[in-house]
Amino acid sequence: MIRRGFVDVAGRAVHYRRAGNGPPVVMLHGSPGDGQMLLSEIAVCAEKNTVFALDAPGFGYSDALAGEVLTVPDLAAATAAAMRALELPPCPVYGTHTGAAIAIELGIGWPELVTGVVMEGLPAFTEPEIEALFGGYFAPMVPDPLGGHLTATWMRFRDQFTWFPWTSRDVTRLNAIPRPGPAEIDLWVSMFYRSCKTYRPAYRAACHYGQAAIRAAGALRAPAIYMATAEDMLFPHLDRLPPLKPGQRIERLSADPAARIAAITGFVQEFAAAAPAPPPRHMAAGGDFKRRFIDGPHGQIFVRQYGDPSRPPLFLLHDAPGTGLALHETAVGLAAENFVIVPDQPGSGLTEAPQTGDILAAAVDNVFAVADAQKRETFSLAAFGCGGAVAARIAQIFSPRVTSINITARLPADIDPVALAPELPLCATGAHWLEAWLMLRDAQIYRPWYDGRIAAQLKTQGNFDAAWLHDQTVALMEGRATYHLFPRAAAEESKKEVLF
Repeated sequence: MIRRGFVDVAGRAVHYRRAGNGPPVVMLHGSPGDGQMLLSEIAVCAEKNTVFALDAPGFGYSDALAGEVLTVPDLAAATAAAMRALELPPCPVYGTHTGAAIAIELGIGWPELVTGVVMEGLPAFTEPEIEALFGGYFAPMVPDPLGGHLTATWMRFRDQFTWFPWTSRDVTRLNAIPRPGPAEIDLWVSMFYRSCKTYRPAYRAACHYGQAAIRAAGALRAPAIYMATAEDMLFPHLDRLPPLKPGQRIERLSADPAARIAAITGFVQEFAAAAPAPPPRHMAAGGDFKRRFIDGPHGQIFVRQYGDPSRPPLFLLHDAPGTGLALHETAVGLAAENFVIVPDQPGSGLTEAPQTGDILAAAVDNVFAVADAQKRETFSLAAFGCGGAVAARIAQIFSPRVTSINITARLPADIDPVALAPELPLCATGAHWLEAWLMLRDAQIYRPWYDGRIAAQLKTQGNFDAAWLHDQTVALMEGRATYHLFPRAAAEESKKEVLF
């Protein structure tokens, strides 16, 4: 079971995935991905180890480092700080591509933190290669008010599997791999969207590592394994390494995914940590507002929190389809007088859906679980739309812990639950992203969003800022497979007159 968390490093949130038992091992992903790309490696390695897969600065859910120009040692320093904040003992570090570059610099600059380094595909491009390959590689993604960037991004990652670099479209640059299905393309699109605003300085640093990688290999004293599989574009870079030291070697692997993961697991076992992994922690992390995961009775709950914890606690329960991100500006305003707590509802955003049972009952349980984790004996509630179904359930409990409840924008009794929250199956063209975008965009025009009649038009100005809509879409799609469960349950509840 993979559990997620944040650790605070000088006000910067660092996201990680933790799994397994046994001696710890750190895993570092490639670019422009995050720890999600390592789920298979985590699962196998966790059979013998406690795995900590960190999102690098500016990737996934980790805050970026300051500055538009970064170096690989900068990324390694940030990783070392995160390892210390997690109170990890010296342990093996595995990294792939960008993660491999960070791993070797960790071994050089912070040898006291590592027992050995496993590097898959260490990037060591020559200067002519860097100039030829990466000239237009880091173009920013600009959200289109009409949603056109969603198709363009899908095509970019479809092409990224076809050519390297993806911008070439040259027969001499074809990748020797079959075109993947929509699930794999969607994985990379999702990871890219999480970091599209902040990934470029770190990714550029890794791609331009160049001859610094060769010098780093010459300077590394820690035990090390340099590896790559035959289909890896960086496989030839193994031949560029200088003579290695005792305890260091090169491993050239075949293009067999299962054999590759088994090899990685064996390699990190060679450098096993002597001390056990530290116990799990549930830390709030971040700057202006903080994020944390809380273990609830139905899985992990993702929470955003705002303001001074000494102020009266106020829960905001979001409408749906959507996530707690939609209430960000509201929470910022209310934080002047309250400690504002905004959980994602079950199955929405980053909060796990219950395996069975009543999802509204699970949502109620989650509110009290978050209050308990925050050590809040009493609190007030403000609910919006579908969130009102949860607030109404809580009102029925008559708990003395709840000091006040306010519900706004209640759902109409004639709402269609399935139309309100249609499922969003994967589409080979990436159209599921546009479907989500249009749903959230139309919710700024109509209530309910699927009702295009004049009578359903809202009389208040909606938000059509492309960047805002994109962020809301990405947050919604984090729970693509389960997002519909909560709004459908809330819509069914709206038909019960006793509650509304």
